[in-house]
Amino acid sequence: MFSQGRKNRIALIGAAAALTLVFAGCSSTPSDNAGGDAGDGAQETIDIVAGVAPSSSPVALLLGIEQGFFEEEGLNVTTTPAATGAAGVTQLINGQTQVALGGLSATITAVDQGIPVQFVSGGVADHEDPKGTQYQTMVAADSDIESFADLEGKTVAVNSLKCCWEFWMREAVEKDGGDQSKVEFVQLAFPDAVTALRSGDVDAISTLQPFATNLRNEGFRDIGDSAAVAFDNPDASNTMYFMAKNFIEANPTVVERWRRALQKSADYANSHPEETLAKIAEQTKTDASQLENVPLPKYISEVDRDAIEAEAGFLVKYGVIDEAPSIDELVAE
Repeated sequence: MFSQGRKNRIALIGAAAALTLVFAGCSSTPSDNAGGDAGDGAQETIDIVAGVAPSSSPVALLLGIEQGFFEEEGLNVTTTPAATGAAGVTQLINGQTQVALGGLSATITAVDQGIPVQFVSGGVADHEDPKGTQYQTMVAADSDIESFADLEGKTVAVNSLKCCWEFWMREAVEKDGGDQSKVEFVQLAFPDAVTALRSGDVDAISTLQPFATNLRNEGFRDIGDSAAVAFDNPDASNTMYFMAKNFIEANPTVVERWRRALQKSADYANSHPEETLAKIAEQTKTDASQLENVPLPKYISEVDRDAIEAEAGFLVKYGVIDEAPSIDELVAE
């Protein structure tokens, strides 16, 4: 059991970061700033606002913008903060953005609820690297937690609840022989989760790079990659870009231009590790010298349909949705 004071501190840390997904009264019309489809005539410059979290995940996009890959396709892309996938869905439906980057669960849940959004391109994939994996579960150096099963009765911080971060941890605990129902999950943004672990307000956090490596440099320990365990695949894609369905249908060539530019961006980020590392440091407000041992993400542009179907299965298993939407409902052509 945890003291009331400890629970109050966790609540205070998460209060500013917690976002509630509210769809009532939301419009599904994209922003007027998005412009129209270029059609068969001269390529029109289209304004695109992308909702992304301040992490390593959108770095390929950011580098692509700087390198002019989107400008070459007639896309004027800017970004705005979207701390979670749920926040990204809300921004899309409100017309604040035209594309968002986030975990898979929020988009699948939205589709199940009749919210018209679809995946349009890949974002980041997990992968094995001598320096470590992208997703790690961190505990204090002197913690008695040695494995996922040991998380029974413990408090674990995840970036969002009823979403991929929570479900990966539940799957990892279960597959390790533990009782996932006895784990207490709290929602904290990645930087806040680090603060909570350092102060001892939580027992473990599910996080990503570079936060994991920074904590290891301070003496904290990694007990495993919950995503790789959950998917039974160390290379599964866990973060993708999605758009409002009416925008996709009204702007098919814009979507294709987006995909081409993102492919160039992913290729560039993967082949220019020093620039990628510098941009990750900028995004996460970390000194680049502290990131020398950080495993870089694998940026992709293709949609990982297998990962989407697996994630939909987790949502059904843990009672968030009754039945998984079809893959054709979830992924744009």
